[in-house]
Amino acid sequence: MREEFGRRRPRFRDGERGRVVGSLACAVFVLALGAVLLAGCAGHRVTGHPGEEGPYPLVEKPKPDEIRHLPTGLSVSLEGAMEMISGAALVCVGETHDNIHAHRVELTIIRELFRRFPGRVAIGMEMFRDPQQEVLDRWTSGELTELEFLKAVKWFDNWGFDFGYYRDILAFAKENRIDVIALNPSKELQEEVSRGGLDNVSAERKAMLPDIGPADPYQRASMKAVYGSHLPSEGMFESFFQVQMLWEETMAERVVDYLKSPRGAGKKMVTITGGWHVRYGFGLPKKVVRRMPMSYVIVHPEEIEIPEEKQDQMMEVDLPPLPLLPGDFAWYVPYEGLEGKRVRMGVLLSAREGRVVVRSVVDGSPAAKAGLRPGDVFVSFDGQPVEEMTDVLYRVGNKQEGDSASLVLDRDGVETAAAITFFRFPEKKAH
Repeated sequence: MREEFGRRRPRFRDGERGRVVGSLACAVFVLALGAVLLAGCAGHRVTGHPGEEGPYPLVEKPKPDEIRHLPTGLSVSLEGAMEMISGAALVCVGETHDNIHAHRVELTIIRELFRRFPGRVAIGMEMFRDPQQEVLDRWTSGELTELEFLKAVKWFDNWGFDFGYYRDILAFAKENRIDVIALNPSKELQEEVSRGGLDNVSAERKAMLPDIGPADPYQRASMKAVYGSHLPSEGMFESFFQVQMLWEETMAERVVDYLKSPRGAGKKMVTITGGWHVRYGFGLPKKVVRRMPMSYVIVHPEEIEIPEEKQDQMMEVDLPPLPLLPGDFAWYVPYEGLEGKRVRMGVLLSAREGRVVVRSVVDGSPAAKAGLRPGDVFVSFDGQPVEEMTDVLYRVGNKQEGDSASLVLDRDGVETAAAITFFRFPEKKAH
């Protein structure tokens, strides 16, 4: 009997069982928002019997940072993997959004390519939308501080994952003047497609639609297996799937338009997206090749095992048989998030008429011990004015256990000073 090593993607046999990390939470989230953002959960992974991502099953548990070439089943060195990866014009990395080691793999690939091809590498990121491209250009040209950048791209509204996952990648791009290309469509276009489908977009936004090719049957069957059974109606799946197509066709269009432009001519593109946008090649890679034939590789940072704290986010799904390799390389990594490394204030905040207001305070939290109350309005944080939510979230995100902060609050029209000391406390729904 083969020992189970981590996770695998069922591919060749009917009735195989797998699990999706985080998809249940995603589905519930989408139901609440009218299926607007389900495609954004594509970083979550299907799992089953581990180590069988291709025709050469693993016979022993992979080691951290072991790199496996899936078409041959061979383990290769970093140098060997990069030698093969360097031959491609497009490098698609499928991440798990909340794993710091997946982002470490992405940065390693970008650094190694930049070392080999200085000035000839670009990065495409699904974390940013088309209208934010000007802000990204200002960032990589060195015009913006980190806080100014996060405010301008509305990071906490548009993406929401901890910026710490992406900080090193974006800092490297800024330091080396590497173009970062926003891959996703505008939020307004996405919401219209979610509500009415691709055929019912208003005339105003129809011109913004990318060319939508025929749906790949393997992709449709896989997405139906992963998400369809957890949505209450066929119509909701269709809404989700059309948003998924909008995302990936827009991503492909953005990649190709950049590489065809004078700015991108002769460069290699590394795309950073959730795993299901690139797994098996029927998402972003196929849609790029339809527009502009080019060589590509798919790299998956693969978690060796699921930590205990993630187990309650897993659910069983049946994947259809897929006569496809999930990618070219599996890069085995631990699964580690930032959640347990962060301190929190223990408050629920809201923005009202340009003010950041405390809506509730968690008992026993740093905020409670500092005397914060519902209705308090932030005036300043460590001497810096609070103009929007990002001013608070960003500065809290830079604190560590034992750090303190000085606050000025408006309480019933009177300015009140408060000192808060940060410590870790059990997770609750608070910032």
